[in-house]
Amino acid sequence: MHSEAGGIRIPQKEIVKFIINQALKSKKAATQEELSRIITSGLSKGDAGYRITGRRARLIALEMPVRVKTETKKGPVPRKCPVCFHGLKKTYSKNLFGKNILTSLSCSRCGYKGNGGKWVPRKYTFELK
Repeated sequence: MHSEAGGIRIPQKEIVKFIINQALKSKKAATQEELSRIITSGLSKGDAGYRITGRRARLIALEMPVRVKTETKKGPVPRKCPVCFHGLKKTYSKNLFGKNILTSLSCSRCGYKGNGGKWVPRKYTFELK
């Protein structure tokens, strides 16, 4: 049913998916932290010792029919998708001097899009597709 790491109980992925599905039927989660809180609350009904990180909650949600919207902020250009760690498609444009300039990044796996120098996730929103 679970594994333990230093006294913290880690729930199985299938249980987390069930709770996400039930919770997002009625409303969307406005942040990754809120999604994590919703899952922890659902898990605590069975056992108060369960915990889940926001990162794990996001990665599990990406395996489901859940739309994850990402707002970005300025920051360094990532090597891999900062949402799901998949490869990124880079789009370039030439400036007036003929130099290639990175204009956008996108991920075909999770739908992440970054442009205009805004590459770093600032906020996630989760809702059922």
